[in-house]
Amino acid sequence: ASAVSGGSKVQAAFSKAGKSTYPPNGMRALPVEVGKEYRLRIRVRGTLLNAFLDDQLVVAWHTPLARRDGALQLTTFDALSTFHEFSLKALDSGVKMTEAAAKPSQEPVTEKAAQAAVAKAEATLKLAEMDLQIAQLSKEGVQKRAAALQASWETKGKDLQQQTRETAIRSQQQLAVLKAKRAVADAEMRLAAAATNKRAAIEKELATARKGVVVAEKKLADPVDAKETVASFVGAKWSATRFLESRTDDATIPFPPQSTGRRTALANWITDRDNPLAARVAINQIWMRHMGRPLVATVFDFGRKGSRPVHPQLLDWLSVELMENGWSMKHIHRLIVTSAAYQMSSSVAGAEGNVAKDPENRYWWRREPIRLQSQVMRDSILSLAGTLDLTMGGPPVLAAAQANSRRRSLYFFHSNNSRNLFLTTFDEAGVTDCYRREESIVPQQALALTNSTLVLDATKLIAQRLAVDAPEDRIFIDRAFALLLGIKPGEKEVAASSRALQAWRELPGGSDEQARTEFIWTLINHNDFVTLR
Repeated sequence: ASAVSGGSKVQAAFSKAGKSTYPPNGMRALPVEVGKEYRLRIRVRGTLLNAFLDDQLVVAWHTPLARRDGALQLTTFDALSTFHEFSLKALDSGVKMTEAAAKPSQEPVTEKAAQAAVAKAEATLKLAEMDLQIAQLSKEGVQKRAAALQASWETKGKDLQQQTRETAIRSQQQLAVLKAKRAVADAEMRLAAAATNKRAAIEKELATARKGVVVAEKKLADPVDAKETVASFVGAKWSATRFLESRTDDATIPFPPQSTGRRTALANWITDRDNPLAARVAINQIWMRHMGRPLVATVFDFGRKGSRPVHPQLLDWLSVELMENGWSMKHIHRLIVTSAAYQMSSSVAGAEGNVAKDPENRYWWRREPIRLQSQVMRDSILSLAGTLDLTMGGPPVLAAAQANSRRRSLYFFHSNNSRNLFLTTFDEAGVTDCYRREESIVPQQALALTNSTLVLDATKLIAQRLAVDAPEDRIFIDRAFALLLGIKPGEKEVAASSRALQAWRELPGGSDEQARTEFIWTLINHNDFVTLR
């Protein structure tokens, strides 16, 4: 090759290539002079390329591009290259190549790979275009739903109400068709790039998506069902506000003869199937109160800023159960308390393997011990004594009368400045928030169960009630354990309890009644009395 001009530029290019790709033996690129003929020899094996200038190695390099048969390209800068002679022959397998210092940064781009990349880019573009159409249709759908709901609130003709209703429903159906087609396109794109062992699952998903398109298109083609409703939407009608300026009040706003429907619209939106947040929050609260620990730890901040759910599938399944059963919380309560998870023991005895694998009980292999709420504890003591007032309704019990009241704790007057001392000692709910109660263990709690008038009055009555049907100590002990602690005592516990009853009887002034009262008082102060296991 003959460099006619720009010899220094060509020299710089060779020098740069030589320094960066071939420094192993300290060789430097030869200078290229203007008007001088050179012999350029290139050896190529795979992606490895060795270039020689007058039999001097100047470049050892891995090309990142795939080689093309029948093509030779030589690029010069500020120069004109002229070929006087050219020959091409196969490289002998015995010829040794000088390895480049660095491997290619990427695999050679083949024609097949390029076609696959183009197909993937086209599929991605198609999905993006469909996402744009979905967003546009969603916006139009919101406007049409708002118009339909507005027409239903106002006293307009039934024809207009029917027309806006059908328009809104058709918009919903068109959006459903587009979303179904988008699911098909997404599955097809993933199937094209999927590995062999994952194709079966994606093919099944694709078949389901295609059936969804058929169902959605059929619904769009059929007449609008008279029973089909417009999806809920928060609608609002503008009205004047007060204090628009500081010098005078706004004019009085006349109330309409009928409701505008805004509160109903808000309630429908909150409980809409397209808005599962309300159901998830409700399930998280219900689960926490039954199981002792929520599925989402941040019950006060249920969302993107809070903690992720430990078991998202369980949370979603229970949320769907709640919505599909008319938002019946009784159904969810029954479902949880009759489950195997709820009926498990909280004991870790004999479960060393589970403790080692899951010490935090993230997978619910046992029940979480639950500390009884303060109101439940007080009401339980009165109920066991037979003195709890079960009257429903009525005015709240003021602070001054609460000490002697036998009404359920639910009816106690409760404010930030007026709180019952016994309930507060056992972590009563806060006034400003009650997402999750605090649980504390402090000496005052033991003192309250030991010395409070509530407990001392109740223990005697509980002992008298049990003694009626349990004249013998063994029967009395068994029933006391079962009633107060919810367990069956072991032989060692029965023996210790019998010795304690006998010791109390032998005290000065002791009696059967006094001994049994002391025994009940002891069980109320047991940790299991304030713990649900």
